[in-house]
Amino acid sequence: MKSSLIHIRENPTPAIIELLESVTLGTNGAHYRHLDTREKIYETDNPLFLTLERNEQILSNITFCRRNNDWYIRYFAFDQRFQSSGNKKSKANNLIKREIHNFFNDTFENQNVASFYAYIDPNNVKSLWMSESFGFKTVNRIATQSFSRINPKLSKRLHRIEDWKEIQHIVRTNFSEAQYYFEAQSAKPPFYVLKDEHNKIIACAKINLTSWEIKRLPGKAGGLLTNIIPFIPGLRKIIRPKNHEFVVPDSVWIKDNNPEFLEELFSGILFQEKRNLILWWVDENNPLYKSVSSKINWGLLHKLIGVNYAHVVQLTNPKNSSVKNINPHYTSGFDFI
Repeated sequence: MKSSLIHIRENPTPAIIELLESVTLGTNGAHYRHLDTREKIYETDNPLFLTLERNEQILSNITFCRRNNDWYIRYFAFDQRFQSSGNKKSKANNLIKREIHNFFNDTFENQNVASFYAYIDPNNVKSLWMSESFGFKTVNRIATQSFSRINPKLSKRLHRIEDWKEIQHIVRTNFSEAQYYFEAQSAKPPFYVLKDEHNKIIACAKINLTSWEIKRLPGKAGGLLTNIIPFIPGLRKIIRPKNHEFVVPDSVWIKDNNPEFLEELFSGILFQEKRNLILWWVDENNPLYKSVSSKINWGLLHKLIGVNYAHVVQLTNPKNSSVKNINPHYTSGFDFI
């Protein structure tokens, strides 16, 4: 039976939006805040907003994307007032843990849900608390690969397209068997393709645009680097801590896993979108990524911070022992922004 503290909605309230806009992500590594949260909330596919409320105040929110039989946890946020100190924090956390645990169990029992899944930073204490408290297991690892260019190059073979049908067959052929593949986000334009002299597609990607405020970069020198970036020529074009705009691709396909095609595609996208940085979240076992990762000039930011990783964590329905874990895991760029 659902607690009176639990509220479930299919549309966000102003209080939910305010809470999510206030959240700074990360704890022990990178610290950043999404600047376009309000816009992204309304673009979320098939959302369900679960809030824990007491005395007309929101203690926490979990936003799910309901994707067939699997629910993706897009947002997991606490109101900072309930984490301030001592017993108040302990009581709030215990309450949140109990109520959310009951929700997971009730959903498995009463709805046709095979699993919940999320992406977490393994260095983030709050994320680890969520994962371990509710029984989530790590099932995969996602690389955060940067591609930066101070002066990205125009490609005459690059074409921006708006019609999903032009790349639908390529994407489905290469990704539809992967774990958690879905099209609700990745079938939305814009798309970019490279075409050869016969007008055949030799590379493609769907792109997302986003903007963050970066409070701290990852790595031991992340705090210092964030403060001095505005004074470093070149690097300050790639990272703008107060309003950090970049491109996030997904459904990246390259004919024959050719690294030159990938560099041409990514550099051309940056030129067309007037950006200097791509962040590509991709399964480390993705065949394309494994093939090209050591053959690409990823750019200046990669030299400074390397590759960081997120864990895919999963909570499966106890009644369903057939949940598949196929590598590589499909990643939608929208899920990370």
